[in-house]
Amino acid sequence: MEDIFYYPGMLFPNGTRTYRETGSRNKKTGKLNEYDVTIGKKNKGTCTCPAMTYRPYQECKHVKNLKRKLCI
Repeated sequence: MEDIFYYPGMLFPNGTRTYRETGSRNKKTGKLNEYDVTIGKKNKGTCTCPAMTYRPYQECKHVKNLKRKLCI
């Protein structure tokens, strides 16, 4: 089996694209959090941030920011 590499904006077979979006700065460590944002068919977005587990029916700010950057 071949190795699978991750590329930002990579087109997957089912028509989705995955991007890396930076989140808020962690107050304890001072590092920026990064999340995987997936834009699927019909421009529906999902994210790996904790907000998506609490409100899965709403798009989080990372998905909204990515859509604004991509002009979707």
